[in-house]
Amino acid sequence: MKNSYEYWILKWQKSKTFRVENDRIKPKSYLFSSFPKTNMYGFQNGNVRQVLTGDFLARYQRMAGYNVLFPTGFDSLCLSSFLENKRHNNTIDDEISAIFEEQMLNLGVGIDDLKEIDLKHNDYLADLQLAFIELYERGYIKYNYIEVYQDKTKQKIFDSYYKNSNLTPNRVLAFYLDISEIKENIIKSIETLPLSFDLKNELFKILEPSQSLTIPFLVTNGSKLNITLKEPQFIGGISFILIHPDYIDFSQYTLYEEYSAIEKYLADDNTNDFGVFTGTYAVNPLTGKKIPIFVSVKFDIDIYVANPYLNSNDRQMAIEEGLPFVDVVQNGVFIESDFLNGLALEEGKKLLIDNFLKAEMATVNTYYSKDKILLSSLDTYGALIPFLKDNDNNIYSLKNYLPLTFSAKFRPILSEDIDVPGSLMAGSINHLFSTGLLPFLALLYDDIGASTSIFSQEALKAYVQWKGIETLTISPNELFELVFFPLCIKVIIEKEKGANLPPLFQNIILVNDTFDEKYALMIRANNNLFDLSHQLKVYGGDAVRGYFLSKSLNQDFVFSEDELASFANLIKVIEDYFYKEFVSTNDLDAKIKELIKESNKLIGEKNIEGYVALLLNFYKTILWKERPTKKQALVFLKLLYPIIPFLVEDLYKEVFMGKYLISDDGWIL
Repeated sequence: MKNSYEYWILKWQKSKTFRVENDRIKPKSYLFSSFPKTNMYGFQNGNVRQVLTGDFLARYQRMAGYNVLFPTGFDSLCLSSFLENKRHNNTIDDEISAIFEEQMLNLGVGIDDLKEIDLKHNDYLADLQLAFIELYERGYIKYNYIEVYQDKTKQKIFDSYYKNSNLTPNRVLAFYLDISEIKENIIKSIETLPLSFDLKNELFKILEPSQSLTIPFLVTNGSKLNITLKEPQFIGGISFILIHPDYIDFSQYTLYEEYSAIEKYLADDNTNDFGVFTGTYAVNPLTGKKIPIFVSVKFDIDIYVANPYLNSNDRQMAIEEGLPFVDVVQNGVFIESDFLNGLALEEGKKLLIDNFLKAEMATVNTYYSKDKILLSSLDTYGALIPFLKDNDNNIYSLKNYLPLTFSAKFRPILSEDIDVPGSLMAGSINHLFSTGLLPFLALLYDDIGASTSIFSQEALKAYVQWKGIETLTISPNELFELVFFPLCIKVIIEKEKGANLPPLFQNIILVNDTFDEKYALMIRANNNLFDLSHQLKVYGGDAVRGYFLSKSLNQDFVFSEDELASFANLIKVIEDYFYKEFVSTNDLDAKIKELIKESNKLIGEKNIEGYVALLLNFYKTILWKERPTKKQALVFLKLLYPIIPFLVEDLYKEVFMGKYLISDDGWIL
């Protein structure tokens, strides 16, 4: 290349190529790619395709006349990898930041140097902590016991979504997002997303879908009691049933001679007492056993079905009240459960539902059991939890004293001295929250450093103006933090502001993992990390960029240095081709026109690897043996721009004598 990479990096910055403009005429586009996780030497795991895909689309859209917002960077919150060296504190240091930034710039990733958001310092942390407090004040974030999973060291806690064989269940006191009151709206939001059936199904799985069975139990006084069982496979273990006195016609299931005892129970303040017997029994349709029915205000639900096998509290209550109960599972298979005996749990559930439906004795419905999303982390590697707690477990907000951050000596400090009782709460806001809120906070940074509430009118205006994320590029394992969690926040904002926001995502591109030539995943444990700084130095940013973009995004990417070297050689051949003389006329017009049509079609479909293959194939099979006109060559050069921008800028300046950047020349329609 005639000009250095540094030349074009500085030129783009000087020309404000990546600046978001205050332009009311230009159509707006918001692109978002997940931020690569940090480590000591940049993009070591080779997973740069998310960022490159977003930058490809951003360059194309800017050239096509769009005002593009494409926040990009690297993730430094709530990860332990930045503590690889003792001198690092709670986040990556400036040296590591410089490595990442240099690699991104040399890949041609657009960075506006006047709009940097430092995820490890005050402005961003204050906004993140402010959002956390505001969600707590509105009742969406709660501090209570929650079921979690822990690693073997007991040093980390994970949301139930991350259940796997290496984690063990536990119950801890922590902050969580309560989605029970907004679950139906979340479901509707997922249903209206312009996504494939498979992607929507993956989002619904996060809500832990299951089947409930509504069964009419025969009561010994001749009535029928419709009971919905969320875990119908354990029907054989039902020991007693509690009916709340507010339940419609609860008297239908009560013998007349029991009324005086019930009236006395309701007249006295016995809310903690077990209840009073109705004199009737519900007949278990699976086993034929009689189940005693009680009137009780102990639970504030209409009907409570007790199953001591599932609930230790029910077991204890049954023991204290002298009630009979039976275990229905032993060593992972059913016992004392009629035709389910000997079956595994899931197999038994399916058979049970099939039999009840076949006998037309019940109705089945799908329900979603997930109500809580863990937001606490036990470690202190991220944004600290902005609350104090006193000896009586009272919680005090630090809303007026943000940010709460670390000093150079790794000690928590506040922006000013405070006079609030209590001590700092252990742990930090987890990665799910800090990552999931990024798509919203990125919209609010027109003026870097201006702290803005996610519920403000200014924020609402920004959400509506940008009309959601046009294309989101993430890995499949980031659906929870970058699709589902932002959807929860969107639903909350809509509910609080009484507004309908645009769909949060118009397109989602999933990018698979990167492997070495032995098909081992590129991770530190495999000792096969990718040295991007070396590859950039040897082959150049265009070659690395084009090579990564040329592979199918929804398939595993197997990195080959030989293939990268071959791609670099092809770029050199293309460069030499453009320095040859052009002709005045030829018969390429029809083929160029078809190339433009097919290119726009592929880019509209977000088929980036298909787009790259189309252009390279056109060069290899047609263009290399032809001498195009200058106009035809310029068209091909513009089509190459999102793939290899450094070389294209070089050729536009040297060969076509362009006075400005090629992006200023506009896209080809």
